[in-house]
Amino acid sequence: MPTNVTVKLTIGIPSEVVFYRDPILGSGGAFNGGTKCDPAPVIDLDRSGAASMTVPMLAWGTTLKYDDANALAVAGKPAWYRALRPGSVAIQTGSLQRRPENLDVLFAQMSGATHAVKFVVNGPNPLLSEFAPDIDADITVGLRKAAGGIEYAVEGEHDGFPNYTLQINGKTVYVSDCVAKNLNPTALGGLVDQDVEIGWTKL
Repeated sequence: MPTNVTVKLTIGIPSEVVFYRDPILGSGGAFNGGTKCDPAPVIDLDRSGAASMTVPMLAWGTTLKYDDANALAVAGKPAWYRALRPGSVAIQTGSLQRRPENLDVLFAQMSGATHAVKFVVNGPNPLLSEFAPDIDADITVGLRKAAGGIEYAVEGEHDGFPNYTLQINGKTVYVSDCVAKNLNPTALGGLVDQDVEIGWTKL
């Protein structure tokens, strides 16, 4: 039975480009999709406490802005879900500087767990003004050895947009698909409203 467990949270936009403009403020535009962050700490179940967790470098992906005209509608997809016109060049580039308050991984406590890892995400689009809403997530994954393997539990919450995928040792244990849920970038505003609750389950 492996004692090193990798817990990976991938947050990303499923389209090549996401397009949205606030109807009142006019802010927004066409920005690249893809992975925005994917923290993947490793926990050694044979060690105790915070020393059991190793966290690779945390970082936000690069954000690219395109001219609105280069964000092409995709048949059968929501209005925000766009393809990039071939040959398009970004008109602006930026990266959110990682700070503990916008992206962090912490050793945590969970009832019944010997080890737990908490993902904290509060990251805005670095190319928008202070009006840009954050990508928000607060998710804790508990781990423990069990007969013949490992058990996990998950609790927390996140925004309805974009997509959130949780994997443990490469196995996908949770997915939130914004297209399937018919949610769009407006789901970044307001309160975090997507609850995650998975009771103890064998990996």
